[in-house]
Amino acid sequence: MDQLPYLAWGVGGLLAGALLQRLLRRQPEAALPPPQEAPPAEAAVAWQEFAELSGDWWWETDADLHFVDTPRPPPADLGLACAAGQSWAVTVMPDVREDFASALLDTLARRAPVSATLTRRGPDGEVRHLELHGAPRFDASGAFLGYRGVGRDVTERARLAAELLDNEERIHALLDCSEDGYWEQDADLCYTTLTARSGQVGDLAAEDTIGRHRWDLPGVAPSAEPWASHIARLHQAEPFSDFQFCRRDAHGRLVWLRESGIPVFDRRGAFAGYCGTTRNVTSDMEMRRRLMREAALFRRLFEHAPAAIVLVNAEGQLQQFNQAAADLLGRPAAALHNQPLEAFMEPSQASAWHALRQRCLQGEEDALRRDAVYLAGDGRRLQVRESLRRINLQDDQPASLVLALEDRSALQEALSRQEVGLNGYQGLFENAPEATLVCVNGRVRLANAAARRLFAAGGPDGLSGLELLELLNPDDRALEQARLAGFTADGQQKLLPPLPLRFRGADGKPLQAEATAVKTTLDGGPALIYMLRDVARWLHAEQVLRESQAMYRDVVESVKEILFQTDAEGRITFLNRAWHQTTGFDSRLSTGQNLLDFVEEEDRGRVAPHLRAVREGYEEIAEIEFRLRTRTGGPRWTEATLRPLRDTHDRTVGCSGTLTDITARKEAEQTQRNLNKELEARVRVRTAELEASNRELEAFSYSVSHDLRAPLRAIDGFAQIVAEDYAPRLDEIGKEYLQRIRVATQRMARLIDDLIDLARLTRQAMKREQVNLSLLVEQILGELQLENPERKVDIHIEPNLIAAADRALMRVALDNLLRNAWKFTSRREVASIRFHAELRDRQVVYCVSDNGAGFDMNFATKLFLPFHRLHGISEFAGTGIGLATVLRVIQRHEGRVWAESTPDEGAHFYFTLSH
Repeated sequence: MDQLPYLAWGVGGLLAGALLQRLLRRQPEAALPPPQEAPPAEAAVAWQEFAELSGDWWWETDADLHFVDTPRPPPADLGLACAAGQSWAVTVMPDVREDFASALLDTLARRAPVSATLTRRGPDGEVRHLELHGAPRFDASGAFLGYRGVGRDVTERARLAAELLDNEERIHALLDCSEDGYWEQDADLCYTTLTARSGQVGDLAAEDTIGRHRWDLPGVAPSAEPWASHIARLHQAEPFSDFQFCRRDAHGRLVWLRESGIPVFDRRGAFAGYCGTTRNVTSDMEMRRRLMREAALFRRLFEHAPAAIVLVNAEGQLQQFNQAAADLLGRPAAALHNQPLEAFMEPSQASAWHALRQRCLQGEEDALRRDAVYLAGDGRRLQVRESLRRINLQDDQPASLVLALEDRSALQEALSRQEVGLNGYQGLFENAPEATLVCVNGRVRLANAAARRLFAAGGPDGLSGLELLELLNPDDRALEQARLAGFTADGQQKLLPPLPLRFRGADGKPLQAEATAVKTTLDGGPALIYMLRDVARWLHAEQVLRESQAMYRDVVESVKEILFQTDAEGRITFLNRAWHQTTGFDSRLSTGQNLLDFVEEEDRGRVAPHLRAVREGYEEIAEIEFRLRTRTGGPRWTEATLRPLRDTHDRTVGCSGTLTDITARKEAEQTQRNLNKELEARVRVRTAELEASNRELEAFSYSVSHDLRAPLRAIDGFAQIVAEDYAPRLDEIGKEYLQRIRVATQRMARLIDDLIDLARLTRQAMKREQVNLSLLVEQILGELQLENPERKVDIHIEPNLIAAADRALMRVALDNLLRNAWKFTSRREVASIRFHAELRDRQVVYCVSDNGAGFDMNFATKLFLPFHRLHGISEFAGTGIGLATVLRVIQRHEGRVWAESTPDEGAHFYFTLSH
């Protein structure tokens, strides 16, 4: 709330400016030129008095635009020479703005009413702002007589307008600099106005806030309290202060906000909303939690501190103690509480303890230290160092004493460690790479090895006792003496800023070093640690930087890609050597031209939006291909990668990127397209040939089917007639021969049908769809069970195996596989047929398995060939076409099929389908 007074001042300034602006708008209308006829004397006097009261002055010109005398000329302090005979062009036009001069001259030429604003310096050197308004005069015949009008001094109005603008700028600057955000709400308590700071404080964009209630903001979870009372106060149009609530940001983190506001009423006194400020108090809440955690931490530190700490009241009784104190005294906690401390000391120590305690309690000394002898629980004598301090736990309670008890042996060990540490610090000081001097009262007390090397001083004490200023060049001593005096006198300054100075070595050799100093204490008195940095290392660093820059330039100039940069207007500011190698244009002459000027005209419409979006910061990266003009030859195809170019303040100031010549790739792509067209033409020719071959095969299949079926039907028919009509004349052998003839002809007919079906599979059109293979398998096995209801078959079908396939063809393939499984398990008392899928090498593999006769894997390569059977007809019936049909169907689905088996242990038929 520290910014509220400033906000009030700023809002008041805005209101005052608005009122002033309204007053300024109430300007008197430009005086109309007097009528052509002279007014009566009374009217002339009235107009003269009105002109004197208004502060306006009159002017008049003849037909040639030369001024004539008027009753009320302009005041002399305005510096406007409207004397008789003066030209309008000489008197007025030099002070008219250039952008308005041509329009004003055109108005005068058209004899139209004129208005002009002039800014000029008066005789006293003050800048004055003047307004001229006039109307043309004509005689009865319509001839132009000149202009007549009024002028006024509007300097005060211009000054007030400038002050109003300054007030607006100050209030905006105040809102921008304030840590709090400013907001406004309407009568429905919805946000209507937010400063940019409000969004930063609340971690919310304007579109997430405008039009919302405070309790409807994203991430806010309003509870009964404090929201209920707050909303009630808002509905009463009462001011509120420091209302605190929390919300979760987009990352789920808690953001605590504190808002204060006052109601706003319109001119009629009706409630119009609220205005107020928002402050992010997340850090304060975190600090409060941190303090609570630290309090708990201090409590744990007290309880678990390795040092023995006890709290003794004014009567000398133990009130609190940590575990280390109980361990030191060797007694349980119950034996220590409310016991006098002297009960654990040697009797001879009691009187000294009482005297020491009284001195502290009476305020003679706040802190004391002494050595005492304590008795442990096991009777051991303990040499203890007591450190006492008086503390006031509560204002209305007597003071207490807090004691830290240290075992002397532990103290000795600590001193030893301190000594070791001191030796380590001395080693660090001695071996520090920077030259370091420790000075007391302006003289060198200590100097490390680097300082002795810098000043070429021999021995550890080569610089000891010397005046520090004697080491400086005489020309720099006064400057450094003044610096050191001011640094020593300023208690707030901890570090003397580095400053390059000239020094002299012990051998008289001049040195250049950067000197700085920090304050310290030595032997209980003030001292300075004076550090020197050899400037030679800076020179070396500058050399390294120059070499790095040279290497960077070599890298930039050696790459084959074009590297470029443009300014905010798209003009080229940098090009590497590859620009000239690719386009033939000189890089120096191309710099300053617009990059689009080098893009082929047909491609500029595609390239310009990307360049503009990157320069304006709307795209972080853009990639586009276009043709680049060249100085010689045709255009070159380039692939451009564009990124915004930002300054040190992260503002987008242009565009940078690379241009890669991809002409060869484009030519290769065109060649590839030509080859593809040629290949497509070849495919069409081959397809036509294949279709013709299929038609011939169809005709051949029809011929074979028709020509072979007729003799077979005749053989079968006559054999049936002989069997029926001449059965009494035939013996059993003859009947058997006739039966064999009929079976053979029927088997031949089935072979013909299977061959024709196999041929049709290769010509049938594919229609892929989502097919439930599990449902097809279930239907086929159901049909087989209806054909052989007496068989016992254990069927397992994995549900919902979906594949993209031709439904009719997949039914043919599954029907052949399942009928094979049904046939080869016919000799099992309980057959087992299983259909499932598994994932192999990220591909779905379907499987039909059984526990039937199986086969020898040595003959697996012939399994899917037409008419190849691994079992005799006497064992299992069949034509040898079924698995060949399965192979054709799977191949048409761009899959593969294979089988695995062991004789008399069943078979597994696997197949895949492409998607």
